[in-house]
Amino acid sequence: MHNNNPYTTFVTAISAGIGVVASYEHVAVLSSYVLILYWLYHKRATHKLYVITCMSMLGLFVYSEYVQTTLQQPVEDEQIVTWTDRYTIRGDMVRGFVRTDNGQKLYVTYELKQKSEQQALQQTSLAGRTFIAKGKLEAPREPNHRYGFSMADYIRSHRAQGIFVITSWQELASTHTMTTFLASWRFQLNARIDAVFPESLAPEAKALLFGDQQQTEEEAQRAYLALGITHLFAISGLHIALLAWLLYEGLLLMRVRKEVARIVLLLLLPLYAVLAGGAPSVWRAVSFVELALLAQLLKKPLSLLTIIAASFTGYMLINPGVIFQVGFQLSYAASLALIVSAHYLQRFSNFWLQSFLVTFVCQLLTYPLLLHHFYVLSLSSFLANIVFVPLFSFVILPVNLVLFMLPQWCSEPLFALYEPFRTTLQQFIYWLGNLPYQQWVSGRPHVISILFAYVCIVATFIALERRARWTTVTTLLLAPVLVIELLSVASVRDVTLHFINVGQGDAILIEMPYRRHVMLVDTGGLLRFQQEDWQQGREFEVGRDIVVPYIKGLGISTIDTLVLTHADADHVEGAEEVLQELRVRSIHVAPNSVYDASMQDVVAEASKQRIPVHEQLAGNTMSFPHAQLLYLSPQHTDYEGNNSSLVLLLEANGHRVLLTGDVEEAGELDMLARYGERLTNITILKAGHHGSKTSSHPSFVAATAPRLVVFTAGMNNRYRHPHDDVVARFEASQSHMWQTGIDGTLKVTLQQHVQLQRQ
Repeated sequence: MHNNNPYTTFVTAISAGIGVVASYEHVAVLSSYVLILYWLYHKRATHKLYVITCMSMLGLFVYSEYVQTTLQQPVEDEQIVTWTDRYTIRGDMVRGFVRTDNGQKLYVTYELKQKSEQQALQQTSLAGRTFIAKGKLEAPREPNHRYGFSMADYIRSHRAQGIFVITSWQELASTHTMTTFLASWRFQLNARIDAVFPESLAPEAKALLFGDQQQTEEEAQRAYLALGITHLFAISGLHIALLAWLLYEGLLLMRVRKEVARIVLLLLLPLYAVLAGGAPSVWRAVSFVELALLAQLLKKPLSLLTIIAASFTGYMLINPGVIFQVGFQLSYAASLALIVSAHYLQRFSNFWLQSFLVTFVCQLLTYPLLLHHFYVLSLSSFLANIVFVPLFSFVILPVNLVLFMLPQWCSEPLFALYEPFRTTLQQFIYWLGNLPYQQWVSGRPHVISILFAYVCIVATFIALERRARWTTVTTLLLAPVLVIELLSVASVRDVTLHFINVGQGDAILIEMPYRRHVMLVDTGGLLRFQQEDWQQGREFEVGRDIVVPYIKGLGISTIDTLVLTHADADHVEGAEEVLQELRVRSIHVAPNSVYDASMQDVVAEASKQRIPVHEQLAGNTMSFPHAQLLYLSPQHTDYEGNNSSLVLLLEANGHRVLLTGDVEEAGELDMLARYGERLTNITILKAGHHGSKTSSHPSFVAATAPRLVVFTAGMNNRYRHPHDDVVARFEASQSHMWQTGIDGTLKVTLQQHVQLQRQ
């Protein structure tokens, strides 16, 4: 194999990637270099290439180790910090990345004290502005569960360290560099969009032209995700290629020489990358065009595979941790898919067929990554992209560009024509996004399943290249799907409970063997405290941000029974998002609790989706092949708050699990009087009312004598749950205790010997 072969640079780049991953994850990853050695041997590579790939891997490993040591330097409590262009101002919180005067990069947070301070910061760009700040470096909080967002990983992937919580600051003189100038320019361009575009169109224009997606509505994001067209609202390779082509052709029309036009593109594209927010997909696309233009100017043509390899390696040299960013992975994987399949795609001349195949090959190479990060794959994306890619690329993007560049007096009548069309299209997208059965919820596949998927993907490309039968191609495509599904279902052999860490609140998932029935008891939620309008930013939603990702991460798309024990916000507020994101077959509630104000959104969503709502009383049962569930409370239909909580007794494999909602001492004593013997020898007790002193009566604790008691209470919660007296009672009964807010999400498997796993 000759060294000028495009695969030479590609395999060198892959070797470098192995070195980076091994440095950040585990040195054992270096053993995967054996695959590179096998490939080199199979291709009869020169000894020189063996040395180059090995040195590339080891060099990036050592370099990544050095980068990580720079992220462990001590941080003083008083710092001079200069803001980068990566920051957000939402409500009364400012968050983003800064650089200190000694070169450290920190993620900082600052709580604004008054509205005037917020307005002053919003008038001009923060990028380049320097402050003397006092605060404290804090370690990022661990995610609520293994499928939650990891702030530590996010900070690390941006080559920064810790969270510096600013308590006070004072602005100093601002620095003026090309980067800060471009950031300020971007701020002004976005401000122009706000001033010129109608309110309904401004968020899309900001996303398409300058990569700012902060104002995109939640409903829109949910619809785009369901249809698999989220990438259309990020600045992509096609986006950059189209803008580059328009600029190049425009220069030629102005009779600028081709060589000069290429030089102009070389200079302007990096500037646009900064203006567009500098996301990995943007720099990937820009670097592709830049390398291709340089090769043309130097009259040394480069293959596309060489260009992607050089861009990939160059990005890692700037920031090795970028390899863990989702956008970076998906962007390069999709580009690689198009390059390796280009020969196959050229066989077809029909536009619609070619559009479908382009979507197909991109999805094929990226779907294992999508499943790993998001646990969901859009099945409708194959058809949706055929329509929406050309629509957005050749209609909506150019229209936004033209409307942005025109003077306001000229654009206003055009907006009167364009806005109704775009609003109607958006409503159509919402309708499509709400159609059922569009997504495959796989859960996070095991690493072996992901490797198997990629083996099948490579085999699929080979089969297509060799014009294999469609039965062969279909078998290769479906094999990983079947393996992932079977392993997911087969992993639940016994009755399994998940006490999800939702902070101060309840959310308990129950899986029957092989997921023949899935039940969710409560959905968590937040108690909202009154804030002024200027203080309100993007609301954190427990259902959307904690509960749903955990359930999808397990590979569950359907909740057979949703039990809402009572109408407190910390038990039911997340239910609306659960109903919107997952299929729910039926809802169980305490009698007359649906009339409480906190239940109105849930009831409305259930009515909209025609989900039956059933009131339950003590004595009602549900039977399963390996378990039985009995409602112990309430006894009457008058809703009285905590003591009207639905209380569930689950019996399986000789174990008894008691889930008590927020029932208090009166309710506990009533259950003891009615059920007596049945409440003894409890294996697991979910402590009533999060361990409040108004629950867990001494007689109740003594009678149940649980082997494990779970307190669903947040860390450092304002109610100081669990109460010291309650903890002392369970200590006296020799119960093992678990607090979700401190110990995390707990998975319990009811085998002969109960298995506990932190999730």
